[in-house]
Amino acid sequence: MLKSIFYYLAITVAFSACQDASSMEEAAKTLSQTSPQERTTLVQVAISEEKPFHLQVLANGKVNALLQSQLYFKAQGTIEKINIANGDRVRAGQTLAVLDNRQQAVALEQAQNQYRKAVNDLNLEIVNYGGVDRDTNSVKPHILNVLKIKVGYNEALTAIKNAQVQYDNTYLIAPYGGIIANLKARPHNPAPLNEPFCTLLNRDNLVVEIAILESELAHVQLGQSATIQPITYRSKHSYQGRVLEINPIVSEQGLVRVKVKIANPDAELLEGMNVNVVIEKILPKYVLVPKTAVVERSGRKVVFTHEKGLAKWHYVTVVHENSQVIAISEGLKAGEQVIIDGNLNLGHDAPVEVMKKEQ
Repeated sequence: MLKSIFYYLAITVAFSACQDASSMEEAAKTLSQTSPQERTTLVQVAISEEKPFHLQVLANGKVNALLQSQLYFKAQGTIEKINIANGDRVRAGQTLAVLDNRQQAVALEQAQNQYRKAVNDLNLEIVNYGGVDRDTNSVKPHILNVLKIKVGYNEALTAIKNAQVQYDNTYLIAPYGGIIANLKARPHNPAPLNEPFCTLLNRDNLVVEIAILESELAHVQLGQSATIQPITYRSKHSYQGRVLEINPIVSEQGLVRVKVKIANPDAELLEGMNVNVVIEKILPKYVLVPKTAVVERSGRKVVFTHEKGLAKWHYVTVVHENSQVIAISEGLKAGEQVIIDGNLNLGHDAPVEVMKKEQ
């Protein structure tokens, strides 16, 4: 009796399994027959081109004057007069400010009087020695030296030179032409001793200091052209420049310092201004496509092309890219219609329709 029961159960289970498998197969077949046609995706296309590739090294930096100086008074004292303001353009040799120099002027006058007395005494000694009045060549050189020492001529000459230096140090003179910056001092206050009176910037030679990756160094060389775009004036024109200096040291962070000289700077470029720098190098021809044409599938780069209403999948080898295009060495030919929009979720042979460009 028990044996019959087990036999009956085994037959029932087997029948049910066969019936379920048959039902699943039939359902799959029905679904395959009744599934709607795959939806057409609207896409935009561009033509791949074989052209030289403009390799770009991108970096951020700050504008600096190649020639700039912090100016100090060489004497202590009270500021008598300031002839400049921040932003003023000055010429070489121009007097920027003056200290109260009455004491130095008196000392210089005393030294001048002492010098004149020494000159007169020297002339008397020359005459007394048989020479011609006011003619130092009328006596032998060694005699003249003895007479100069006797009347204190050399000491008087040294004193007048020292007094002249002390007087001149009360004037702050521009060593070269440029723009005044960081002026904080005010008249009738002591001249600052622990900080510069002002900064002088030569705006004819502006540079941008940037840091590039060690791996990018092979693409940068002296004299190479560059484009400088101030962050503040994004809507305005950019500036052209050239690589002026490459510091031959790689930092612990793997960076190399580079200076780019700006050609034809104008008044809108300020010291310390933040800018974007693009250094370009033209490489041999590659197949170029817009950056949006390349998508990633399972860790590999893929480009879809449009062929007779279908999207075709191409594995590609990317060798370079810049801000606009990608250079491809394998997997794509020039002249193909590459899909640049609507390609994120495409599959191979997916139906697509190219959107018409607006007139």
